[in-house]
Amino acid sequence: MFRITRLSTGQQRDFQNREELEFFLEGEENRCLQLNTTATFQLFHLDKNEELVESMELTIPSSGDQDVKELLGEFGLKKDKKFFWSRGTKQENAQRVQKKKQELSKAKKSMSNPTPSARTTHNSSNRFWVMVALLFSFSSLAISLTNLYNNKVEDKPKVEQAQTTIDQGANVFCRYFISNYFANSSAREDFISNSLDLKQFDTDKATTVSVLLEKEVMTKKVTTLTYVINCRYDDNSTANKRLTLTVKQNKEAKYGYLVSKAPKLTAYP
Repeated sequence: MFRITRLSTGQQRDFQNREELEFFLEGEENRCLQLNTTATFQLFHLDKNEELVESMELTIPSSGDQDVKELLGEFGLKKDKKFFWSRGTKQENAQRVQKKKQELSKAKKSMSNPTPSARTTHNSSNRFWVMVALLFSFSSLAISLTNLYNNKVEDKPKVEQAQTTIDQGANVFCRYFISNYFANSSAREDFISNSLDLKQFDTDKATTVSVLLEKEVMTKKVTTLTYVINCRYDDNSTANKRLTLTVKQNKEAKYGYLVSKAPKLTAYP
């Protein structure tokens, strides 16, 4: 089974299989896209005894344009990892360790307090078999202690790195620029690199009704953001547009960023 916790509220929910988990996360992803927000969850994969198998932290929607199934990867498909010699419960392992200790104690006593029969001509042979028993006991004890340690380690949930978050600085800059872009405002010059021709930014004048971030790709030098925008024109008609902007940080710029490439405006969908 699977358990999911919304980190912002602590709310938990259980799912019987991975398909139900994927369906829930896809619905949450669509909701976040509509509201232009992100949500972070802690996911737990539990076995039939509700013991932890694996866990991960997941943020949706992905800034890398990955769908929910790709983000989950192999999560939920793994089985319990145990050493080939592991047997029984922790309590049984503890009992086995105690038994080996008792055997070891008896063997030591037999060496330090030999009986009269041990002083016979078979003395050397008896000592040999005592040593064999001691070695076997030491080996079994080491294996049992290793099993106990590994069971404790498996109880600790694994934490994976969260997905890359949105560059909020570039996002805020682009949203401010978009309103000036569709208004054909002269203030556009404060947003655009001097190497670009302002005529490349001319478009039909419109008012932006809604602006949703669809995709963001970041590299060391530039950030490319794609928005889905609902526009209202002077004749009260509306249209949905997809706008892709490439921006670059610039310390000397008025807003800290500059559009470094001509925008790409197309119909949506």
